Amino acid sequence: MSTSPLYYAKKTQELCALSDVYITLNRMLSSDGCSLEQLADAIAYEPAIAASILKIANSAMFSMPRKIDSLSKALTILGIKEVKKLVNAYGITAAFSNLDPNVVDMDKFWEISVDCALICQYFAKNKQIPNTDNIFLSGLFHNLGMLAMISSEPAKVRYCEGYDRDETPWFRQNQVFGFTFADCTTELLKLWDLPDSIIQPIAEFNGAEHEPLPDNSKLLYMASRLAVINADPGLYAKEALIDKAILDDLGIESSDMSQSLEYCNEQAMELLATFPIQGRKSSE
Repeated sequence: MSTSPLYYAKKTQELCALSDVYITLNRMLSSDGCSLEQLADAIAYEPAIAASILKIANSAMFSMPRKIDSLSKALTILGIKEVKKLVNAYGITAAFSNLDPNVVDMDKFWEISVDCALICQYFAKNKQIPNTDNIFLSGLFHNLGMLAMISSEPAKVRYCEGYDRDETPWFRQNQVFGFTFADCTTELLKLWDLPDSIIQPIAEFNGAEHEPLPDNSKLLYMASRLAVINADPGLYAKEALIDKAILDDLGIESSDMSQSLEYCNEQAMELLATFPIQGRKSSE
């Protein structure tokens, strides 16, 4: 029996199906002829998504000058690009909302995922890194392969998540499976036909220390490591986990990383409470 990343991705595709509402909305958002009015009508039939869009539109993430109190107004202000990002974030995370939270620490998993997304977003904006329109989603989804493998390999996944200061998460994943969870994420997102601009950094970032990569992949590499450091204070030093040459390439200094963590710590709880995930707020 094959144990490739694609094998686990195909099994997950059967167990964690995307909702019909998400598929319909994504199809509409990909159509050139879709108007904001049509989109608002479709989203209105799914109150959970509508509420999430309103919550996020009013969050500090977008810093709107006044409260947005209607879905149509939210769509108009945010625009198609941001709405597509939010629909993707909601739809993909919802597919994993019913997993057993007792296999691994799901709160920690989503904390790292959301932190990674926010760190990516912070630096994409503040350092004006090119080709990062979808880097928030790349950060949010980068480790979904772990969830994809829980039902098939619970004990091995639990072991991989029990990493310590002597073995990084990525070392253990390679040691146990011969690939990282991000490799499984890549195959799963391909099966779900997500845009290559989301998948490409996920497919590449773990190789950043060994081969030349575009800046968006380097950014995801840095953010994924920084998110792990933030979730386990004192376990790893930044200097040990993040290659300085990559930071230099991106023009990122230690003070920049500290500021990015302040940014994500301010907003992470709000996002954890908004998406249909087993984050700290949603599980209380």
